[in-house]
Amino acid sequence: MTLLWAALAALTLVGAVCVIVAREMTRMLLGLGVFLLGVAGLYAYYGFELLAVAELFVYVGGVLVLFLFAITAIGRDREGRDIGRAFDISALVVSGSVGAAVAVALWTALPANEAAIGATVEKAGTALLGSLLPQFELVGLLLLAALAAALAVVGGGERR
Repeated sequence: MTLLWAALAALTLVGAVCVIVAREMTRMLLGLGVFLLGVAGLYAYYGFELLAVAELFVYVGGVLVLFLFAITAIGRDREGRDIGRAFDISALVVSGSVGAAVAVALWTALPANEAAIGATVEKAGTALLGSLLPQFELVGLLLLAALAAALAVVGGGERR
């Protein structure tokens, strides 16, 4: 185990724990951002450069900004206090179980040698920027539609 891998794993775990135990939505969002950056770093560490860049652009750059916009737009109750949540042990159990299942699935799915990893990344990049380019662009359009829908929902409430 290298020091870089340990640092990325620790970063990912700290972000995940922050999401689970934080009571304020803004802190949960920051924890999610740390978690997603750690996942992108782990992708890059294992040689999945395309997934690392996609993680940064789509999730950190897109979804996280969408969540931040939604929280800042509707993040207060009628008295002006930040909306929070209580700690739920079932969220800890479910997220831990899903995390363990993903770790086991990734452990068994990773190729045994680095040459196979590089070939897989090359095939994925060729597919996404070649024959699957329309589908890749459609996902971007879907995220744009989700942002427009969030704006419509936020702007559709009572006007003061």
